[in-house]
Amino acid sequence: ARHYIFDNLTVSIVALNAIWIAIDIDYNKSAILTEADTVFQVVEHTFCTYFFLEIMIRFGAFASKRSALMDPWFLFDAALVMNMV
Repeated sequence: ARHYIFDNLTVSIVALNAIWIAIDIDYNKSAILTEADTVFQVVEHTFCTYFFLEIMIRFGAFASKRSALMDPWFLFDAALVMNMV
């Protein structure tokens, strides 16, 4: 979880997600995800899956799992992922 490739990939996915949010707002007319076109559902689930796996990898990287509960960035990111799910 501390490798530069993992960090760069995650930053890239976050940037792509921001772009996708703009596309979703402009073109997805459905109020809820289950009523959206398939492409919107697939992309949203893909981002959600990546971010969930990222949190799991970061959690696994803590030598002491209790340390995760003391890391503000981890808690913030975990809260965002829980909100997505």
